[in-house]
Amino acid sequence: MSNTVPMQFTFSESEYQSRCENAKGFYLGRIESPVTSLKGAIVEFAPQPIETAFEQYHQLRTESYTPFDAMSPLPSINVVQSPVTGALVTLYMLKPQDQQEADLEIIFAQVRADYEAELERDLETEIERQVQLMLAQQDRAKEQAATQERQQREQAARDELAAARAKLRSELIGSGKLNADGSAA
Repeated sequence: MSNTVPMQFTFSESEYQSRCENAKGFYLGRIESPVTSLKGAIVEFAPQPIETAFEQYHQLRTESYTPFDAMSPLPSINVVQSPVTGALVTLYMLKPQDQQEADLEIIFAQVRADYEAELERDLETEIERQVQLMLAQQDRAKEQAATQERQQREQAARDELAAARAKLRSELIGSGKLNADGSAA
């Protein structure tokens, strides 16, 4: 058994870039709202009266927020009519590019930290597995050695008993109490 740790638990730039692209895809399609703590390129501004919504829309446009393309499945402005509150508006806008880039830097740093932590956990798990395999192999070797040593001691005891019996037999034959064929004299 090899005592080396496999190199599969090393940082791969291509794997990291793939994870970053995946995180970026989620980020670009995610809606960031006041209710959630998730970062997204799309920002939802909670329902508000129509007059306030128009003012906020204008303010956001001056801050480089952009509305969705007309072909987008998500509308930039969603109006809900209510007999009690009147028209409530929810705005969905894309963050300015510099904010998106800043968010992505934070997300990519987290992706790197998570990936490195995952590699570390996987490496520790593999090391523990290898240690357990090595200990099991050593235990089996000790058991085999103990069994072999016991068998050798048993054989030595048999040999000792056979030698004592042969000595006694020859003494009994020598004293005339036993015949050579093993019958009593």
